[in-house]
Amino acid sequence: MKIQKLIVVAGLLALFCLSGFAQPAPAAPGRAGGRGGAPAPKSPEVSADGKVTFRLRAPNAKEVAVTGLPGGRLVMQKDDQGVWSGTSETLKPDMYGYTFSIDGATVNDPANAAFKTSATSAGQNLVRVPGDVSWEPKPGLARGAVAHHFYHSALIGDDRDFYVYTPPNYDPNRKEAYPVMFLLHGLGDDAYGWISAGAANVILDNLIGQGKAQPMIMVNTLGYGIPTAKMFAGGRGGGGAMGGNEMIPNFAKALLEEVLPQVEKQYRVTKDRNQRAVVGLSMGGAEALFTGLNHLDKFAYVASFSGAFVMWPRPAATAPAAGGGRGGAMALDTKVFDMNFPKLDAKANSQLKLLWIGCGTEDGLMGVNRQFRGWLKEKGVKATEVETPAMAHVWPLWRDNLTEIAPLLFQKGK
Repeated sequence: MKIQKLIVVAGLLALFCLSGFAQPAPAAPGRAGGRGGAPAPKSPEVSADGKVTFRLRAPNAKEVAVTGLPGGRLVMQKDDQGVWSGTSETLKPDMYGYTFSIDGATVNDPANAAFKTSATSAGQNLVRVPGDVSWEPKPGLARGAVAHHFYHSALIGDDRDFYVYTPPNYDPNRKEAYPVMFLLHGLGDDAYGWISAGAANVILDNLIGQGKAQPMIMVNTLGYGIPTAKMFAGGRGGGGAMGGNEMIPNFAKALLEEVLPQVEKQYRVTKDRNQRAVVGLSMGGAEALFTGLNHLDKFAYVASFSGAFVMWPRPAATAPAAGGGRGGAMALDTKVFDMNFPKLDAKANSQLKLLWIGCGTEDGLMGVNRQFRGWLKEKGVKATEVETPAMAHVWPLWRDNLTEIAPLLFQKGK
């Protein structure tokens, strides 16, 4: 990812980085969606019953719709002022990504600063339908902070970034160093994904404020072990097998040799493996297991949410993952596991305080998750296994996963 792109994105995200969510903001005069300097109309607007109304000023457009929501394309109607509007069906509490389609062109909502960035596209606006959920900010609780860092990776060969969450009342001079969790994103997302779509900082604020989790530092770093220009050449996942066999090992090396030292230099974080965790979703789940289980001298807590183990390095003689689709039909040659974890055996049980592997039963990756768990059992390695019924490869599951495991991390006396 080029540093110039990151700087532009950072300017937008600065509006809401610390709180975790943005409130819709009026467009500046002259921005797309305005007419004659008129501000953009209020959009989106969430009603008490969970319906969302979207508005866009586009007097010369012939057709405008909202795309990306459950239920499919939402066609909007134009009033005599040139403002298009449309109201969704009732949506359950969640965060939803959306864009506008104006005469076939995809544009973002100029009235909404809440945004989910992406490594592969211009991203999407976000609308939050509130409810009694773990990622909803709880009133009366202190809030942590999120800082954005940039660096040049000599190992990977490009400019990249990472985010650091510090808990409420973070004290850089505290006698006891803070435990640290590296929380990794999935394929297509960028370093900000766990903040914008995952609300990880809000989840931790709530859990820490309620005394359910230990105050910790969280690091969200760019998860690609090759330059993003190469990773996505020719489209998402271009470059053959997701960047080839070097992608995940390179990421692990960069995490340990470049990102971790920067975090330790700039923040009051522990150097004790018993107070370090590496956790991830999808691609990040595969990376978390590869990094953690191959570096037990660095991590005592390892967790994977819907792990995309199909991205692990593969012996040349083995075929790509077979099957796919819903219901967990995808499968791997178990030689892949042997290749990626050549030293893993039952001795790991005494070093691991938590090995947690979860997946939704409707996820196409369910099959490889079950395969890997079975392989671990053959090796005598103990793991917490979680299968969530009727859940696919979706953010609501991963937010729940984080909410479940965060209280298990860094508990004193364990």
